[in-house]
Amino acid sequence: MGHDLAGVAVLDAFGGTGLLGLEAWSRGAVVTIVERDRKAYRRILENAEALRADVQILQGDIRELANTFSTFELVLADPPYALEPTPILVALAPLVADRLILETDSRTSMPSTAGDLTLAKTRSYGGTSLSVFSRG
Repeated sequence: MGHDLAGVAVLDAFGGTGLLGLEAWSRGAVVTIVERDRKAYRRILENAEALRADVQILQGDIRELANTFSTFELVLADPPYALEPTPILVALAPLVADRLILETDSRTSMPSTAGDLTLAKTRSYGGTSLSVFSRG
């Protein structure tokens, strides 16, 4: 992610606990977190409140809400590992102004492009891979 995200518009597209978005906020980013699961959404609200984090938190499926947003300089996506990455990348591509970081199972095959995003690098850490896509 980088240490200094001051003023960077960040989308945490699959909020979960909100950890990625809240970490970005702690580094100065302007953060939007989206989570479809009601319990997880409430947990994110609680976590943000405990930290007094000034973040936008929305309940819904990012794949359905994507057309309601403008672009973000950084999109973070940690979807359930069972989901195929290509449809997620295609849905999120219009939201990416600069780069997207996608977390997947390390056995998941990653496309080299998705829309106008290009795979810049992938790093594996045990059973997890982080793939960085950039615009153009």
